[in-house]
Amino acid sequence: MSVQMQKRLFTVQEYHLMIEAGVFMNNDRVELIEGEIIEMAAIGTRHASCVRRLIHRFSVIPEEIAILDVQDPIQLTERTEPQPDVVLLQPRADYYATAHPRPSEVLLLMEVSDSTIDFDRDVKVPNYARSGIQEVWLWNLEDNCLEVYRFPTGNGYNSIQIFQRGEMVSPLAFPDFLVSVDLILG
Repeated sequence: MSVQMQKRLFTVQEYHLMIEAGVFMNNDRVELIEGEIIEMAAIGTRHASCVRRLIHRFSVIPEEIAILDVQDPIQLTERTEPQPDVVLLQPRADYYATAHPRPSEVLLLMEVSDSTIDFDRDVKVPNYARSGIQEVWLWNLEDNCLEVYRFPTGNGYNSIQIFQRGEMVSPLAFPDFLVSVDLILG
């Protein structure tokens, strides 16, 4: 007779209590995904460079229009709080001092992926869709392209587009704001 082992899943509140209690060190790179504490991959130089390029490009958007957020938590559900690489948030006077942003406050979410492409595409992007985030950009460093996910449903995104080098793309929230795939990929 075999015994079925059960996972102990955590809530965002329990996760925060563990952080406050010092269960994780300041330099521990973890996030809560579907109740599980996931160790994030180390950030390589190409990943970091891509994030810096995104920061540089999107920092020209005035903060009255969008808050640029980098590698900070977004609370999707009671059991999921990822730390996406770059996010444009709706402006809030308190700069989200009282609570982490929720999906309805996300204008554009961006992940930069190299060694984690399968996890990001197969786990994180569907979580973003289920939570209602309108647009996700997945910078795929393995294939040197940008995957754009738009119009979420409970089963994924209705629109998935691939942008290659030499192409330009604009976020839904800022249709006149052009981003060069070449500029971001380097």
